Amino acid sequence: MKLSNYERETIFLFNEAERKASIFTYNDALKKQLAALCESYPEQVRRTEDNGCGGETYELPKKWLKIKPPRILSAAQREVVEQMNKKRWG
Repeated sequence: MKLSNYERETIFLFNEAERKASIFTYNDALKKQLAALCESYPEQVRRTEDNGCGGETYELPKKWLKIKPPRILSAAQREVVEQMNKKRWG
């Protein structure tokens, strides 16, 4: 069964009582990242379910979840980054 992009959701679920969070996702990049964390931190991260349609559920410490706004560079910082990119990529 093929799902539309709208149906391919990612859900982060946690509550105030428990230390673990649950992540359900169809996102391939996120699934790869979570699978790598399972290998690196098997005591803290584990895959708990595969729904058979491409969705997977993982459990990890909820303190690992962060919301991070994009970095806003000043004009001077942007110029430095542009110069570094010119050196690196010619």
